Amino acid sequence: MMSPKKLVKKLAATRSRSVAEKGHFVAYTTDCERFVLPLTFLCNPILQALLAVSEEEYGLPGNGPIMLPCDGASMEYLISLTQRSLSEDLRKALLVSITTDGCLKSSLVQQQLIQHTSVFSC
Repeated sequence: MMSPKKLVKKLAATRSRSVAEKGHFVAYTTDCERFVLPLTFLCNPILQALLAVSEEEYGLPGNGPIMLPCDGASMEYLISLTQRSLSEDLRKALLVSITTDGCLKSSLVQQQLIQHTSVFSC
């Protein structure tokens, strides 16, 4: 895994100069994938837990990007889960996974979440 300082330097050198639209913020994952998220996501307990882990791992960004402690695929999965109506037990399990593993690193947890959320699929 790349050190946070090297990752921030790499992002600064490679990212575009575009700014997020009004009402959105930008965050980067460990694999340098850029996500533009609505500010309303900041009220979501799942994203709040992810940002807390990010603060513990990388510190608060002073003049750099927000770094999330997961890869792009995991972040896309988390976004899709936040847009669903999750049961309280499933939400708690997801929060525990984020706070203990940093993100959805465990394929077993991902499989359990997929099985439980398939009931909610359209």
